[in-house]
Amino acid sequence: MTAPSTDSLVPLRAGGDGPPVYCVHPVSGSPYCYTDLASRLDAGTPVFGFEAPGFEGFDEPAGSIRELAEVHTATLRAARPHGPYRLLGWSLGGVVAFEMARLLAAEGEEVPLLVVIDAALPGTQPFPPGPALVRYFLHDFLGLVSGGAPELDRVLAKLDPEAGPQERLEAIAESGTVPEEFDAEFLLERFTLFRAHAHAMVDHVIDGVHDGPTTLVRAEESEPHLLLWEPYATRLDQHTVPGDHHSIWREPGLVAIADIVNRALREGTSG
Repeated sequence: MTAPSTDSLVPLRAGGDGPPVYCVHPVSGSPYCYTDLASRLDAGTPVFGFEAPGFEGFDEPAGSIRELAEVHTATLRAARPHGPYRLLGWSLGGVVAFEMARLLAAEGEEVPLLVVIDAALPGTQPFPPGPALVRYFLHDFLGLVSGGAPELDRVLAKLDPEAGPQERLEAIAESGTVPEEFDAEFLLERFTLFRAHAHAMVDHVIDGVHDGPTTLVRAEESEPHLLLWEPYATRLDQHTVPGDHHSIWREPGLVAIADIVNRALREGTSG
């Protein structure tokens, strides 16, 4: 297992004497998608984010959701030995945060807040075939909403169906459809991490419940059957915000998410 490192816990909003919120990276491995949310949480709330092993290209990606949860839990406890702990995660990060909450509770620690944001349950979606996975990676990497990159899609559509990830990413890098700094080598490095996390999600099985307070935030345009968390969280508070899986991080979805998290934080300050 990858060794925990407090270097992987990055401040998204430092300072403040309130209870910290710890945000778990999505499939990309980067926690910086939470920066705008961090700026909208109540003043005095420090916000930290976990980077995935392998995000900087030095370590191997984690091989499973369980490994991610164990590494991040060890990192969290090295930085803050005891709770209460407040966790938040979007997409894959929601599943990892859920497993972290279970690990912490099993160790006798208090988790007064767990926020799961538009996280499809493992096993509800098949692993995408190669071309679809590359396209999904690019849309996720660039934070695109549905239909938001017709030029990029046209480049991909022109390639041989048998073209592998490297050939596809080289074509995108050379096409001018992504910023110049995203060369083929960089894209392939990030795709390798993305693919490892996608495999981890497909392979993961949730084998227990979390009994602490859990807030589930669904995107209005997401398929409801992918987000049936009721059997796994015994104290579930559910909300729906406008947008799709990615556009919820822009207004008005972002405002709604911040309001939900702030309300949950205020209700849980006695924890």
